[in-house]
Amino acid sequence: MKHVFYALIILQALYELAKLLKCKSIYRHVKVFQKLDKTSKRWYLMAHPWLHVALFMDTVGLLLLGIGLFSSQWVCFLIVLAMSFSQTQKLGAWAVFLDSLVTVIVYAFAILNAYHLA
Repeated sequence: MKHVFYALIILQALYELAKLLKCKSIYRHVKVFQKLDKTSKRWYLMAHPWLHVALFMDTVGLLLLGIGLFSSQWVCFLIVLAMSFSQTQKLGAWAVFLDSLVTVIVYAFAILNAYHLA
């Protein structure tokens, strides 16, 4: 199970790398999406179906962070969880970039540390 969990964390780290490369676009889409009414949001999501993928990956990421709190690397997962709930990504594209960068670094540290200790 440990290997499956950390394989999923690697997938989350790759997703965060993709967010890192598209930080300006993500910030722009989130800013537009928040200003829309309910009907417009539905149309916007149909026009940009990759937002469903992002929502799914973010939900899976939060689930994995919760599970990670029960691992030996719980401090790393707590840091990422705190960053997720801090809402710093609303400050701008630079904040999305910084959040994704720190998340990838913490994930890499957790993975390396978990397998180094084993």
